[in-house]
Amino acid sequence: MDIAPELIVISCLIVASALLAAAETALISVSDVRIRALVERGSRRARMIQRIAADSTRFLSTIRVAATFTSFFTAAIASTHFSQPFATFLKPLIGANFAYPVAFISVTTAIALISLILGELVPKRFAMHHAEKVAMTLVRPINFLGKLIAPLVGFTSAIASLILFVFGSPTGESDEVTGIEEIKATVDAARTGGSVGEQERRIIYGAVELSHIPARAIMVPRVQIQYLKDTTTLDEAYQIVSENAHTRLPVCEEDLDNIIGILYVKDLIRPLAQIMDQPPTVRELVRSVRYVSEDQPASEILRDMQKDRLHMVIVKDEFGGTAGLVTIEDVLEEIVGEIRDEYDTEEEKEFHRIAEHQGIFKIRASISTVNNELNVQLPRDEVATLAGLFLEEMQRPPIAGDRLEIDDILLEVLEDSQRVMVSLIERTEEDEDERDREKERDREKEREKEREPERKQEPEPEPEPEPKPLSEEVNEQGIT
Repeated sequence: MDIAPELIVISCLIVASALLAAAETALISVSDVRIRALVERGSRRARMIQRIAADSTRFLSTIRVAATFTSFFTAAIASTHFSQPFATFLKPLIGANFAYPVAFISVTTAIALISLILGELVPKRFAMHHAEKVAMTLVRPINFLGKLIAPLVGFTSAIASLILFVFGSPTGESDEVTGIEEIKATVDAARTGGSVGEQERRIIYGAVELSHIPARAIMVPRVQIQYLKDTTTLDEAYQIVSENAHTRLPVCEEDLDNIIGILYVKDLIRPLAQIMDQPPTVRELVRSVRYVSEDQPASEILRDMQKDRLHMVIVKDEFGGTAGLVTIEDVLEEIVGEIRDEYDTEEEKEFHRIAEHQGIFKIRASISTVNNELNVQLPRDEVATLAGLFLEEMQRPPIAGDRLEIDDILLEVLEDSQRVMVSLIERTEEDEDERDREKERDREKEREKEREPERKQEPEPEPEPEPKPLSEEVNEQGIT
C-alpha cells in the first residue's frame, strides 16, 4: 500500500495546526503600544491586528473551530490508513483478536503526541518570543480564514449561546476581556521575568483593585477628624491651622454630623492680610462640600474629584451621620503606596518591628503592607487598611483597646488610637486542642440557644399525683 499521499496530507494538517496555534498566541501577546505605533505609521497589517483584537471573541472562535477540524481530520486519516497495516504487522506477535485494537490505539496516541508537540507546543513557544513578527506575517491569512469559515463560526457560536441561555448564563460578549485576576497573573509573570519591577507591580495592583475598594476602607475615621466650629474666629482658626499643618479643614455647626463646608487655608490667609475687611468667623470663608456614601468605590471618588477639582469629600453613613473623610491623597496612596510630606515625622514613616511576626503599624497602613512586612495573611477581600478591617469587623471606628483575632493573627489598637500592634499567635498542639474544645463548647451553646424556643413551645407534662398515705387509702375503702 502506498502511504505517501496520506503522509503528505497529515503533514499539511499538522503544519496548518501549527500556524493556527502560532497565530493565536502571537495576536494575543503582541504589544498594543507597538501596534498603535505601527498604525500611526500607516501599516495596514497593524490596522488589521487592531480590528482582530477589538473582536477577540470572534477571532478566538475562528481559531478554535479551525484547529478542532484540523485535529479531527489528522487523527481520522492517520487511524484509517495506518491502523490496518500496523495490525497486520502485530498479528503474529499478539494474535488476531488484539492486533487491530492495539494498532488503533497506538496510531492514535502517536499522532496525538506528534500533533501536540509540532502543532501546539513548539509554534506557541516560538510565537511567544517573536509575537510581533509572527502576528504581522499571519494576520492576513487568519483574516481570510475568518471570512471563509464565517458561516460555520456563526453557527457554532449560536449553538453555544443557546446552550448558555438554557443554563441561565449570560450569552453576550464581555466588555472586559481580561479580568483583574488575569491582569495580576500577567503582571506576576512579567515580574518573574524581570520586565516589571516590584514598585510597578504594586502600582498596577493598586490601580486595578481601586474599583473594589469602598470609601470606608480608605477614609479618615470620624474619631480622627480635625475640624473647626462655624463660630471659630479667624485668629483662632489661624492658630489651629498653624499647629496641625493641614491645608483644608471641615467646618461644622454644633457637631460633625452637620458639616457646612471646607475651609481652605489660602482663603484664611487672604483676609488675615486685610485686617480691615476680615469677617468675624470662618463661616463666611467655607467652600461647598461634597458627600459620598461609605460603599462608593474609590475609583468613582477619584474620578469625581478630578472632574470637580476637589481634594476632600465627606463620607456619610447609612443614617446620614458623618463617618469620616477622604482626601485625594488617601485615594492615590492605594495606588502608589504611602505619600509622605515634610510634616510627616520619622515615627509615622516606618512601622516598628518587634519580632519576626510582630510589629506596630499606623492604623491606616494597608493590609498588603502588613502582610508583606510580617509574612502573614490578613484577609483583604473587602477592605484595604487596618482601620477598614476594624470598621468591617466591629461596625464602628476603632478606639484604644480594641482587639481582633483573625486566623491566628492578633490585632490590638494602642492607647493613641493611631497605631495597631499586629502579632502572629504561635500555638502549641495543646493550645490547638484547647482552641478546638472552646469552639466545640461555643457550638454546643449555640445549639442550646436554638433548641430553647422549641422547649418553651412544648407543653409541660402534668405532674404525677403524689401517693396518698396508707391511712387515707384505708378510709376511702371503708375499712376500719
